[in-house]
Amino acid sequence: MPYKEEQPTLIGFLGIPIVTKAAKTRFFGGPYIRFYNMFEVISYLYMAGAILGRARRSKLSILAKMISIPGREKEFLNWLRKQAKERLEKFRNEVGKEPDTFNEFILLRELKEAGIGIEESFEAYQRGDMSMMKAADEKVPLKDAEPLIKSYQLEGIGFGSAFPELTEKLYRNTFEKVDRDSWVEARKYGLAISEEPTIITLEEQEEIVLQMVAGYASEYYPELLDPLDLGGYIDTEGNR
Repeated sequence: MPYKEEQPTLIGFLGIPIVTKAAKTRFFGGPYIRFYNMFEVISYLYMAGAILGRARRSKLSILAKMISIPGREKEFLNWLRKQAKERLEKFRNEVGKEPDTFNEFILLRELKEAGIGIEESFEAYQRGDMSMMKAADEKVPLKDAEPLIKSYQLEGIGFGSAFPELTEKLYRNTFEKVDRDSWVEARKYGLAISEEPTIITLEEQEEIVLQMVAGYASEYYPELLDPLDLGGYIDTEGNR
């Protein structure tokens, strides 16, 4: 069915849980997200988009009906893949290798380009220079952050469809191969994290993403459920 102005976009629908969790409210000025947290969200949702693009790379033209202007699906997909390829090529040229994790590829890279590199920030903190820390803590109005967050998530779909093997490598290195010694060390220094890291496999994460896409499609694009092989991700009443 055609897109209606009042309905959420697929990208907005997928991003709502993580953005809502990271966003804060204040008495004046509306909801906001801190600069560092914004890029944490961006990195995570880029990954989620990549998982979706990888999982449905053979059905991208159908998936595009939920994210593109009607009649411009092919052009839009080509643009997303082009953006993803250019980002990867830039990383390869500047770093001299392919990224090993999504955090390295998106979070740390984008923070560094914004002048908030992790190592530099720590060194600045040791010197007593709080300027970088203040920049990382800057409040970004959510209405300003949302377009940027959505653009990264859309590009992630292009990345996952263009680089399925690399997407798998980045995911497994980021979320499955957790350094337990570093985790224990972080807890020792007071970081508020669980006693044991929660491991979510690529297959489990793909299931989560596809369930959410199925929930969205069942309400707004039911005619695309079967073409996208999403029928098995909802019950007979169309619920997730």
